[in-house]
Amino acid sequence: MVLARLFPTPSFPPSVLAPARLPNAGPGPTAALLKTLKDNHERSHVFFNYYSFHNHAAHHLLAIWALGASGPLITAAYEDTHLDHMRDAFQAPDHVVISDDNFHDYLGDENYYNAYLDYFHKVVLAPGATTSDILEKYIFSSEYNINDSLASGKQQPEMLNRFVEILIHPLIHAGYGAEFGLPGMLAEGLAQASVHPARATVFVSRLLFSGYPDSQYRPKSHVHALAILSQMLVDSRFWTRSLEKHEFEAMLVSHGELINSYGEMWTCEINSQEDFNRHFEELVWASTLMYGVGSWDGESEEYRADFFTMHIVTSCLFLPSLCAHLSYRSQSLLLRAHFLVSITWWLVRGRPALPLRKFFAAPLAPLPSPAHFKYATTLPGVLPQPAASALLGGDSPHAVAPNVWYPLLQNTIVHPNEHLCKCQRALAHFAVLYGHREAGFMSEALSTSPAISCPDTLLLPALEVPEWEFLDGSVFLRVAWLTGAALGWVRDGEPNTGAWDYQEFERVALERDALEAKMNA
Repeated sequence: MVLARLFPTPSFPPSVLAPARLPNAGPGPTAALLKTLKDNHERSHVFFNYYSFHNHAAHHLLAIWALGASGPLITAAYEDTHLDHMRDAFQAPDHVVISDDNFHDYLGDENYYNAYLDYFHKVVLAPGATTSDILEKYIFSSEYNINDSLASGKQQPEMLNRFVEILIHPLIHAGYGAEFGLPGMLAEGLAQASVHPARATVFVSRLLFSGYPDSQYRPKSHVHALAILSQMLVDSRFWTRSLEKHEFEAMLVSHGELINSYGEMWTCEINSQEDFNRHFEELVWASTLMYGVGSWDGESEEYRADFFTMHIVTSCLFLPSLCAHLSYRSQSLLLRAHFLVSITWWLVRGRPALPLRKFFAAPLAPLPSPAHFKYATTLPGVLPQPAASALLGGDSPHAVAPNVWYPLLQNTIVHPNEHLCKCQRALAHFAVLYGHREAGFMSEALSTSPAISCPDTLLLPALEVPEWEFLDGSVFLRVAWLTGAALGWVRDGEPNTGAWDYQEFERVALERDALEAKMNA
């Protein structure tokens, strides 16, 4: 009975800016979805190993269900790609029960995940409980962030900080709950946030909750997110080498105050739906460019499909669904926190350049690409052969692939990697929202953004300053195509390349631990 209340049939999205869903084949897919979500909820821990690697099963299942996957595919996605490496759920040490009185005592400790989950079961299922009230209290209130009335020695809750920690996973998880109307996902997301660290105090908590004083960098009006990225690209105070996941905290220590100076330029004061729409669109473009163009080193080179900045894109997808339940104040806080964490991860990954002129010079699928391209802009294998009576005739690439998003998403649904479906679903939705933007639109938008002045700052030579006049709405398809090609067109006969596989990240973590142990011996 409780599980049925936690995981009812998914509801419609709460915002017109949230993704539409593709049709499923009758009731079977939804039955398979709910069965697997309930099993995962009871069976598995939020981390599947001891390196804070997240259980992505629910993300995977909901993403492919929303893309129209069949029941057997949903079941196979769960049983064949997740169950073999999950940690079993376990009770908290000493059978601790989380209550309002001891909520702060176990924050940041994954051993208490199930205790927090039990606590949030009661919260989400309480009579009259709403997603709005729950998020406002536990993520955005001063009481659960920087609470001046806490007893001495109690750690500050910093729940918004935790909500965007470790590649923004708690936001993503709770975002699924908000988008699909699933109290169980919301409870899991809040419990997940509770056991995450709060490493970004230097900006998320202090800048957004503690009345951080105006700095010399704060502009008189809002600076566009892409103008901020342009300035950060030439700021010599940031290093350009790529760091790893565990060095996120090192970036906060060494550059936290500098990141703050840029973060506060993005004022994001939301007082209407129009304000939200404008700021959300800025985040979509910034997120897509930091991951998609930042992962590209040229048409003949391997597409890096950066795992870390990819999460900026997948988390951005859920901002409309979450903000549909929030006050304007909390919407402002959430979008600012997302921007702060996003630019930090971009810096951690070496703040790669944005060579827009070269990126947009490539043919756009389904038009064929030159032979020297690393990734063809046509699909591998045997292609359909349209009849001569088809529109444009049988030889046109537009008749062979009338809408390249269809085969791209079909490959996504059957690909075993749980991150690909999340990324492609986000990019496809962003293409729906903003794919109509023509080249030159961003130059016009940036022309009204206040100039950024960083006194006494050495600027790097402008080797690859973004040429914004080349940016257009095809970027979402271009990035999705490169991502799909880099991970392998498995539906069309190519192997899974292994990119983004958890085994590779786990191997690196084990090697790092072994090296540290050897150095400390």
